[in-house]
Amino acid sequence: MRIGIFGIGAIGSLLTYRIARTGVSPYLFSRGETIPALFDRGIIVHSSDSVDLLEPTEYNMLEHDSPLLDVVIICCKSDLGSLEHLTQLANSHLARDGIIVGIQNGLSHLELIANLYDRYRIMGACITHGASRIGPAEIRLGGEGRIVIGPLDIFGKPLRENLFEDFIEILDNAGLSPEPVSEIMPHVWEKVLINLAINPITAICGVNNGALRFGLLHELAVSVLMEGATVAQHEGFEIDIEKMQKTLEEVIENTSENQSSMLQDIIHGKRTEILEIAGIIVRNAEKHGIPVPITNALYVLVTALESL
Repeated sequence: MRIGIFGIGAIGSLLTYRIARTGVSPYLFSRGETIPALFDRGIIVHSSDSVDLLEPTEYNMLEHDSPLLDVVIICCKSDLGSLEHLTQLANSHLARDGIIVGIQNGLSHLELIANLYDRYRIMGACITHGASRIGPAEIRLGGEGRIVIGPLDIFGKPLRENLFEDFIEILDNAGLSPEPVSEIMPHVWEKVLINLAINPITAICGVNNGALRFGLLHELAVSVLMEGATVAQHEGFEIDIEKMQKTLEEVIENTSENQSSMLQDIIHGKRTEILEIAGIIVRNAEKHGIPVPITNALYVLVTALESL
């Protein structure tokens, strides 16, 4: 199977590393300062007790004449420009009966991808494996998680026979703990709620995820989770509050040493995904007349931090 990974940041590097170690050589597309690192030395992966190197011979750099891909995974941020660019590029490299997988944060990324692809070819994935970017093509592994993956269109046409099953098998062999589901959007909402409860607070306070395990920050995280869950329910998605709280506890514990992606963006002076995570909750809350004061405050504060 030919797998393309478009965007080699923290998650793209993690997927490349794990998939390549199964013997499947993925095709990579990246931009900027990451390109020479990928060509010259490979991907450096730090774990708690070792440092490993995925050498350039273990993957392929995507070229204009590369063979068509069976699966493309889009690993960029949720911003419209990057997502549109990589989706358009993927369109010229993906086989007609191949599938495209979007793993961005937020709620609207799969619909943006659907502007270019038949909906039945689009998969969404929610990843809870921990990984932090240290530098170009260099990451530090965090806690182990899983990949929940499933279709955008639950009534779509059948895919190429066994393609999805074979892809799941590769993810399983890579130790990525895939969990196939029949419909991805409820899980996308769950991922947004977890990100909403963790990312803005850690970005504002400048703390690792583990700081949210106890005390006032923990209470704050649970409160903002409740606000988001209320909005999700008004949008027509059933949310198991008890399950969501348990999931939040597990993610915080499993990624306790991690810096959230939003905190990393603030540290490095980059645009965050606060609009896609908190802004969209505020907008939907206004539509339904639901007060979300904590979410709105976090949205304003992170937006202000971005401008400093």
